[in-house]
Amino acid sequence: MDFKVIDRWLEEAMPEFEKDLAELVSYNSVEAPAEDGAPFGREVAGALESAVSMAEKFGFSVRNEAYYGVADWGDAEGSKDGFMAVLGHLDVVPALPEDWSHDPFEMTAVGDRLYGRGTMDDKGPMLAAIYAAASLKAAGYEPRVPLRFIFGTNEETGMAGVARYVQTESMPLGGFTPDAEWPVVIGEKGICHFTLSAEWDEGEGGSLRLVSADSGTAANIVPAKAKAVFEIGEGAELSFPAEDGIETVLDGEQIVISASGVAAHGSTPEQGDNALTKLLRYLARLDFAPAGAKAFLSKLCALTQDDKNGADMGLAGSDEYSVTTVSPNVLHVSGSCGSLLCDMRFRITDEPEKYEKLLAGLAEKEGFTLDAGHVTRPLFVREDSDLVQGLLSAYREVTGDMHEPLIIGGGTYAKVIPGMVAFGCEPIDEPSRAHQADEYAERGELLRAAKVYARAIYNITK
Repeated sequence: MDFKVIDRWLEEAMPEFEKDLAELVSYNSVEAPAEDGAPFGREVAGALESAVSMAEKFGFSVRNEAYYGVADWGDAEGSKDGFMAVLGHLDVVPALPEDWSHDPFEMTAVGDRLYGRGTMDDKGPMLAAIYAAASLKAAGYEPRVPLRFIFGTNEETGMAGVARYVQTESMPLGGFTPDAEWPVVIGEKGICHFTLSAEWDEGEGGSLRLVSADSGTAANIVPAKAKAVFEIGEGAELSFPAEDGIETVLDGEQIVISASGVAAHGSTPEQGDNALTKLLRYLARLDFAPAGAKAFLSKLCALTQDDKNGADMGLAGSDEYSVTTVSPNVLHVSGSCGSLLCDMRFRITDEPEKYEKLLAGLAEKEGFTLDAGHVTRPLFVREDSDLVQGLLSAYREVTGDMHEPLIIGGGTYAKVIPGMVAFGCEPIDEPSRAHQADEYAERGELLRAAKVYARAIYNITK
């Protein structure tokens, strides 16, 4: 295969690629209530229909199954040798427009950067893989082993769409998901999203009474903002000490206490600055009613002093491959109840049952109700496997980068379908842009990714 021809085709196709990516970004494809034909909401359904149409224009055989989409190159179902797969997702995490410099759902080009929710996670990389296959097809290549693209629709919120695929469709021999860092991810930590909650008697009013406390937009995003709203009793004389990252604003008979930090992906809390834990530390210094709310928030403060590794919860640990992280991200308190949703990524040598026992003990000790509803097991694939070596050689051929395969805290579709690994396209050793305000991908990064994916697809289907 003459990859100079492939590379030139991809370079010439970039204007069309950007147009297609802008269309995908225009969908606010955060999971929403189901509608007819749209199990994860109308915007997700729109993104899926657009992506399927983009694959169809290159001559791939497509199906839109509402929960997922399929685009086949070759007879995947009829092949006696099975088929390989590229599996990506079209849903995104929430984006608050006030936190962005640009409209998150209108792709904006500034220099080489393409800003928009999903440009890096995962619409841009998935589209790069589609164009990569199209470049091979245009050059006359016919895969010996058929290739199937699988478009997922709720990777960020539970992976039920691809679970439906697993229940109803044929399984691939293996493949990759273009959703993580370069070069190749051979290990993914286990994930547990757990909620600690409590209820209390609202009791009598006081000179300072909590109305609400909130932070976060999703379990897997370190919150950049957190706030608490208090009612001030008549004639109360209160003072609120100044503190970095904390703002207090008097609004009539209410005072709003806000904390500011830096968002990050829940798998890398060390890259962020958690606004919630700042707020909890500040509130721990104040006296307020109801007493139950004060007690609940004080306990949370004590349990989240370490907002990176969960040491105060008894969850911290490490092994030769990985370190457990715990990030307290989503707080809701109002009236007589409150809850805290945390994102834990645990070591690849551990089993979920270990943490189920630890969390149950923690909840019992503190008097909390525990919900550990979203748990996934760790993933590990041998570095010397044909798949990993085929992907790694493609990456090294294009980039010259000799980094070794990675183990990450992020959870990808590779955990859902056996034989898959995550493969690009965030640069290694740089802060993650996924899930953050002003998410972007550079044109050069996406073009390079398409060139890598073209060689990778060739290597695993020839």
